[in-house]
Amino acid sequence: MLALEDVIPLHVTDLKFPDTHPLRGQEGQVFAFAIRHPAGLILFETGIGRDSERMDRLYELTHHPIEAKLERHGLRPLEVAAIVNSHLHFDHGGQNASFPGVPIYVQADEYIAAHQPNYTIQRWVDFPEAQYRQIEGDKEIAPGIRILSARGHTPGHQALLVETTSGPAILAGQAIYSKIEYEHLRDTGELAPEEPQDDPENYLASAQRLIQLAARRVFFSHDSSFYEVP
Repeated sequence: MLALEDVIPLHVTDLKFPDTHPLRGQEGQVFAFAIRHPAGLILFETGIGRDSERMDRLYELTHHPIEAKLERHGLRPLEVAAIVNSHLHFDHGGQNASFPGVPIYVQADEYIAAHQPNYTIQRWVDFPEAQYRQIEGDKEIAPGIRILSARGHTPGHQALLVETTSGPAILAGQAIYSKIEYEHLRDTGELAPEEPQDDPENYLASAQRLIQLAARRVFFSHDSSFYEVP
């Protein structure tokens, strides 16, 4: 079984939200995660693509290439055996193309949504040698590694459960935005009023499902802090 230390956060982007965004003016971060597994290296998220001058300007992006982040931990990009994207917005699957031919697990509903107008950056989804594995609901993709349906933020959002010797770890993606939001939801059972959602009913149900799993550690794709049971 894996150790908690086998789940490795990778800080891949710094940004500043533009005036058109609900978080306008605030600074943010984007994280991917590497999971060391006997079946091969598994990535959860890949972050923002690095070939869009428009997005670089709009979000004032500072890129930290995922390949370099992996190598800093003694991991090689060629070791990546699978990718799991929580969803296909531009800031979660934008560097999938750095791993051509690697299976990419997404919910079927998310793959459909990603092909609707103005949902994402299409070329970062449909790149040459993209190998999507569309699933419906939960799925174990390797021993101790289970995808969990967590729709709400998007129609096909998903999280990842990793069994470790210290207890389960959850990679929440954007099913829960941050440690602060996690603690608020845990303590109140309600959405924070300053965090409006397009699909609040499913968002809350998915967040509550993840919280009820009582994970030892919970990681978030936009927060450098993680939640941990004392």
